[in-house]
Amino acid sequence: MTQRLSWLILILAAVALRLPDIGNPLIDVDEQMYLLVGQRMWEGAIPYVDIWDRKPIGLFLIAAAARGLPGDPVVAYHLLALAAAAATAGLIATMARRHAGAAGALAAGLLYLVWLELLGGRGGQSPVFYDLAIVAAALLTRDTIAGRRRAAIPAMLLAGLALQIKPTAVFEGCFFGIALLGATWQRHRNPARLAAAAALYAASALLPTIAAAAAYAGMGHGGAWWFATIESIFLRQATPGDPIAARLAGVAVVLLVPAGLAIRGLIVRPDRFLTGWLAVAVVGWLLVPPYFNHYALPLLVPIAVCAAAALDRRAMQALAAVAGGALLLFSGYPHRGDTADMRQRVATLARVIDRMRGQGCLFLVQAPPVLYDATDSCLPTRYPFPFHLVEASEARAIGIDPTQEVARILAARPPVIAVGDIPRNRRRPGVILVHRALARHYRAVARDLGVTVYRRMPAAAPPARPGNTHGT
Repeated sequence: MTQRLSWLILILAAVALRLPDIGNPLIDVDEQMYLLVGQRMWEGAIPYVDIWDRKPIGLFLIAAAARGLPGDPVVAYHLLALAAAAATAGLIATMARRHAGAAGALAAGLLYLVWLELLGGRGGQSPVFYDLAIVAAALLTRDTIAGRRRAAIPAMLLAGLALQIKPTAVFEGCFFGIALLGATWQRHRNPARLAAAAALYAASALLPTIAAAAAYAGMGHGGAWWFATIESIFLRQATPGDPIAARLAGVAVVLLVPAGLAIRGLIVRPDRFLTGWLAVAVVGWLLVPPYFNHYALPLLVPIAVCAAAALDRRAMQALAAVAGGALLLFSGYPHRGDTADMRQRVATLARVIDRMRGQGCLFLVQAPPVLYDATDSCLPTRYPFPFHLVEASEARAIGIDPTQEVARILAARPPVIAVGDIPRNRRRPGVILVHRALARHYRAVARDLGVTVYRRMPAAAPPARPGNTHGT
């Protein structure tokens, strides 16, 4: 099988797997925030200053690029994610051909695409884009070590770009740098040359981050950039009662077959670079709780590459196909009708909100950020991600007192408040403030998607029970 045919098969597989979800505005709450930031950037907002989140700027630039494309921005963003997923699978297959046959390499790329669907990567989660930069960096690093090409600086630059999409890229980036330095030492045994290479590789990896820092410093917002993208990460705390063990167990079950194939592949064809890469990726994952399923997406790239040698055998290909197919069906694939249904329900809820808010700002509390987008509402706060102001883990991590910010928003009397319900947050101070205000000054007018919409009422109007917008 030629490499060109392998790429074609992987592109078609990516389209088949991801097509049912293209345009679904509710696949993931995080990507809703990315697109909201991307939209407001086109309107002049500066991330971390006018609209706050802690994700690196690279992710928001991708979302802003999707916003700049013609047509529906959610569709555009999902098409970019599809392209990234297909390219990642293609590079996995290309890299796997260095130590496995064509069939095993193709199967490794397909394994990545299938398990991407199973671990929260159906839409545009950050690792869908981050994985592409990482696998390209890994391919160049491995080829450089083997003497096939001289691409250490491009490899480290790609690792640096990944860092500006997802900060956990630092673990794999450091491993690639150390591996390249080890190869430099083996070839030259010269301390001065090693030191120069270390400085050059570090500078290359840090270049995208330095560029982002310099841009913000030039605008006079260097402190805001530093706090949001660096300091706030370490201020975030574990959420009491988080089901950590259950999440770890769930990921372990989903990855059981791919991880077993990866281990088998390393036994069949031992490779120090691949072993080290996989180990570092696992350590990086374990060091960053709370272990939501999409946190494990970066593991799929080294797992798939390592599994290629085992997947040369038909029996192992059959095992992966049966396991992947069963899990896909169990997950609800192909999610028939979900995208159209979610789009219609979001649009209906947005129309209800728009009729009531006038020129005022919608306030979302534990509700999907896509409603800010769908209504094109002004933002009542520069912290529009609905969980930053109520989650216990964020209480000391966003640079302000979230309860005071909620009180300030409520004092401005927002005409419409859309509220979701998360049981663990019912006793959080911000949530209590919101419900007190709702009881005194608002009445429920609609309910759908797990969200109740409240309209501010005249002082004498009595509260009423909510209706249901679903299907209207």
